[in-house]
Amino acid sequence: MIKLCGISKFYSTGYVKTFVLRNIDLEVAEGEFMTIMGPSGAGKSTLLHILGMLDTPSEGQYFFDDKPVHTFDERRLTELHKHQIGFVFQSYHLIDDLTVYENLETPLLYKKIKGTERKGLVAEALDRFHMVAKKDLFPHQLSGGQQQRAAIARALITKPRLILADEPTGNLNSKEGKEVMEMFAELNASGTTIIQVTHSEQNAAYGRKTIHLLDGWIQP
Repeated sequence: MIKLCGISKFYSTGYVKTFVLRNIDLEVAEGEFMTIMGPSGAGKSTLLHILGMLDTPSEGQYFFDDKPVHTFDERRLTELHKHQIGFVFQSYHLIDDLTVYENLETPLLYKKIKGTERKGLVAEALDRFHMVAKKDLFPHQLSGGQQQRAAIARALITKPRLILADEPTGNLNSKEGKEVMEMFAELNASGTTIIQVTHSEQNAAYGRKTIHLLDGWIQP
């Protein structure tokens, strides 16, 4: 599904290059549940953002379904990201002045999905994530776990093949965190590919493959 060849990310100041990622080679199979671990500043989030096409590498090649993503312009990247990838962030990234229902509906509006189908998809997501009773509430009226459930529902509503999760339980208590991880395990069991960044060994245990980053390098 994904193949990275010699991916590096650096920032140039004058003649000095500051590397965030160095020569990353990585393959992710369809249906994989992969964990990326490493200390703060290791390059984990940068790698996840490159995988999610929210950032571009300085060097190297990125293939998604054998398509050369590294040659795509911004429009093509946005289209691919919009149809194939769902992102779940530590800080939820819900839109504060929209209700839960409206937050879930937003990605469907971007995809120009018609009204009747949109209503059906939102109703299905609310039911699946036990949010029916919360649909008319705003994010600030929800607990952390409820906000993250809404964020995951929104990431999944367009039925992406790949979910990228950046410290998805970082702001949750242990019970809420366990619920989120079990949700990811169910999604993965039904065929969704998941790549998570985490500091938690407990969360990493839900995945089937772990890579460790240090100073921008994948550790052997």
